[in-house]
Amino acid sequence: MTDSITTRTCPQCGAAYDSNPRFSEWCPNCEWNLGSEPTLSPRAARRRSRERARDEELYVRLAAGAGGESGWYPGRSGALVLASLVHLVTLAVLAATLWLLLTGKPPFVVLGVVGLGLAYLLRPRFGGRRREDPALVTREQAPQLYALSDTVAEALGVRRPDRIRVQSGYRTGYARLGVRQEVELTVGMALWAVLSPQERIALLARELGHGAARDPRRGLWLRVALDTLDAWYGLLMPSSGDELMVTRIESSSQYDALPAGGVLRQMTVNAQKALVEELTARLLLVCALPVRLARHLLHRSVLPGSRLAEYRADDLAARVGSSTAATAVLDALFLDESAMAYLRKQRALQGHSAVTRPADIAQALWEGLAEYLDSVPDIERERRRRLAARRGTAVDAWYPATHLRLRLQAGRPAQAAAVLADTVDWAAIHAELEDSRWRTAILVLGI
Repeated sequence: MTDSITTRTCPQCGAAYDSNPRFSEWCPNCEWNLGSEPTLSPRAARRRSRERARDEELYVRLAAGAGGESGWYPGRSGALVLASLVHLVTLAVLAATLWLLLTGKPPFVVLGVVGLGLAYLLRPRFGGRRREDPALVTREQAPQLYALSDTVAEALGVRRPDRIRVQSGYRTGYARLGVRQEVELTVGMALWAVLSPQERIALLARELGHGAARDPRRGLWLRVALDTLDAWYGLLMPSSGDELMVTRIESSSQYDALPAGGVLRQMTVNAQKALVEELTARLLLVCALPVRLARHLLHRSVLPGSRLAEYRADDLAARVGSSTAATAVLDALFLDESAMAYLRKQRALQGHSAVTRPADIAQALWEGLAEYLDSVPDIERERRRRLAARRGTAVDAWYPATHLRLRLQAGRPAQAAAVLADTVDWAAIHAELEDSRWRTAILVLGI
């Protein structure tokens, strides 16, 4: 894709800047028209300011070379204590349930059955093997991909992946599942398709590096406690809870077939029902307050360690895949909105274009995405970087801001790759992922 670049004058500072007709005009000198930020309430703005200040503080500490290798992080002791209390409460609920069931008295047995159901809902979630997961790619289906992952894991000194899943999105993931803590690696096809071979190695190294990064969120003790608190909160405040706080007005058409007295009785019943639902929702809200507080405290205690682990994973990616490839992967994250916009456009155009063979769909989609992002000019890439820095954009709430991760890696000494892309049979891996490209393309295009 080629575009004509024109030079314009900034209406705010008068400086000259390059303009591309495919993207927003903006001035690199004064950042005129860089992009807007979301409107926040005063309380949310203060919370965001404190969060960004803590993020900047962690970055400064790591840039100065302090605290990067230690397993300690602020709040570690408190997180362990709070997680232990959560597990004790779960055991107490189970013990009380068994005692009620063993008494043999009918009222206690009824309460015990209720408690047994509660204990089941609040049971620890270890993850485990997913049944009939269409995203799963087995070792038999992709021996070369697993061999590459095993090589990267060996270079990192971590456990090799037990399962690899291929999804359609622009993100990757690392998880430890089950009592045996099996390693599951998730690869987003949209991101995989736009990276170079060496960058793909850095991507695998970054995710597998979580096995050595000491992320408290992925440790069994703290992760189960976090999942348990989420289950408690979901039980006390179900998704319909917000709807119960609002009195629902029924459609008047339902009263057309009723006599006048029946209409009055039906309206009275509806009003009583709305009142009961509102009182129930308020009671659940009160009961959920301790759980909400514990959940917030545990999240807050684990967050510094989780963000520190993400920085460590970036360092490991640079060590195995090279500094250049690791920073390129981080830089590609700034284009996630462009990637998603391109995929949405292709989905909308699918009904207006003729495709002769099914294989052409996957090839056209993923190669077209790579070509589109490769065509994004430097001026637009710089706008995305600055806008992300202004907004403090991160992969999610557990991650540091992406611009800080990129800045930290840019300040590190350059490292050569420990695993070279030239030693990998990429043609074989491409062939192994053919079914995954087709399946994900079908999901994206909605056909």
